[in-house]
Amino acid sequence: MIRDMRRSVPSWGAVEVRVVRPELWLLGIVVIALLLVEVWQSSRMAALSLALGQHRTALQQADARLEFVRAEHERRTTRAELAPVADDLGLAPLDANHVVVLPSSYLVDDDAVRSAPGTVVAWAERAARSIVPDAMARGRRDR
Repeated sequence: MIRDMRRSVPSWGAVEVRVVRPELWLLGIVVIALLLVEVWQSSRMAALSLALGQHRTALQQADARLEFVRAEHERRTTRAELAPVADDLGLAPLDANHVVVLPSSYLVDDDAVRSAPGTVVAWAERAARSIVPDAMARGRRDR
């Protein structure tokens, strides 16, 4: 009977019993699962970005190689080889001595343009010419 009797313990010395709460465990498991999914997604995104960068670099190298091969082909192709192709396409090869003569009525005098009435466009053109001078074309002899 002595064993059945329990003595009272003061509140400062009482041992607390922790209660297991299943909703807290479930919440913790859900948070950990969400974090793992986020880590998986970011690693997948990094892998895809790396693969995209590698494919982009390979594409740029292939484009550069294509341009090099085209330029090399154009350098090796002669005018004599292109003449039959131009005839088949209905094009005539350019003649270096070919001069086009236009009637003078097609051409406008510089003086006529400068003496045009004072429209807004004419004023804008004059202002543009004062800021940026006209470019002079150089002939082959000027080089």
